[in-house]
Amino acid sequence: MMILFLIFLAIFIAFFIKFLTADADFTLLSKGKVKREEIEDKVIWVTGASRGIGEILAKQLASLGAKLIISARNEAELQRVKQQLTGKNAPRNVMILPLDLTSGEESLRVAVEKAESFFDAAGVDYMIHNAAYERPKSTALDVTEESLKATLDVNVVGPISLTRMLVPYMLKQGRGHLVVMSSAAGKTPAPGQAVYSASKFAVNGYFHTLRSELCRKGIKVTVVCPGPVETPNSRTGSTEMKSLQQYFATMALFDGKNNSSDLDQINLFP
Repeated sequence: MMILFLIFLAIFIAFFIKFLTADADFTLLSKGKVKREEIEDKVIWVTGASRGIGEILAKQLASLGAKLIISARNEAELQRVKQQLTGKNAPRNVMILPLDLTSGEESLRVAVEKAESFFDAAGVDYMIHNAAYERPKSTALDVTEESLKATLDVNVVGPISLTRMLVPYMLKQGRGHLVVMSSAAGKTPAPGQAVYSASKFAVNGYFHTLRSELCRKGIKVTVVCPGPVETPNSRTGSTEMKSLQQYFATMALFDGKNNSSDLDQINLFP
């Protein structure tokens, strides 16, 4: 009996240590590492790819052999990211597609047409909505109309409009996977994040509804809700970049076994 107790205690301690040191919850960790065959030669479009999570995702996906389309407003930063990518199709075959999510439907339609024309019109397999707008924290009553509109245009209206332009192509080709980088703020609001939190609640609501509408049509939808992360910039160097890489080293949202009904939301914690 004592031996069984000690075994149970050892297992409990091991799980507790794993929980304290993990970069994600056990649901995500249980999915294992990304399978190269699920990524290699797939066309993946990443918005907000000029820095932070988007840049890290671009590097991870390039290393797995993806055919990348990277977008952001700053073309010079996209060029910098492209030159740092390595892999079967990088950097030579990485496509840069400058994109402003606030530019309106016609501009977004043109961007989608360009994305669909890349790689001999192979079509977009994965659309990763990562671009986001976050102003310095302010109380709910101090938010300006300008900040309110800017946040909602980038975080809500832009991704929804881009999705509306892109999904018909996915439906025509009978496949596609929408990956939405939401936030823990879209589940648990915090003081000073009223508008940002509201935008992420809206994103969650729209894309979960969309998932229920597309799940039987071959289109998958995954909503990712990271907790606080250190976003690298030109001054911070590689340490923060590595800390972000750890989040996505086991990111299973690209696992072909995951469908829109059994892995619709991932929670990542620092």
